[in-house]
Amino acid sequence: MSIYGYLNCHDFRQSLWLGKALHRGGRPLCFHIGGPDDPPHWRREQLNQVMWKFLADHAGHRIDVRLEHEMSDEMNGYQEIGGDRNADIDIDSYLAGWPGLMADEGERDA
Repeated sequence: MSIYGYLNCHDFRQSLWLGKALHRGGRPLCFHIGGPDDPPHWRREQLNQVMWKFLADHAGHRIDVRLEHEMSDEMNGYQEIGGDRNADIDIDSYLAGWPGLMADEGERDA
């Protein structure tokens, strides 16, 4: 049975599905989306962009990582980044216009 993880912001009621929790010693070692031949998260450019934007957007907020059995009914209603419900936001829309995507550091505000 797979156990999935979520990164949550409780102040803005948003979550990011992290994928399947891979365990070692009873604790999550990492999270993975896809099969064994799919790349690890750290090699997925778009997922990394979403993660860094989420962290910047929610700096100073109450954020945590929870496994699915730790999610409350209320949290299951949070807007999911990359989700497929009407209230969710797709990844391209979430990243659209984000200054963190600019390659030239000189173009960013200090």
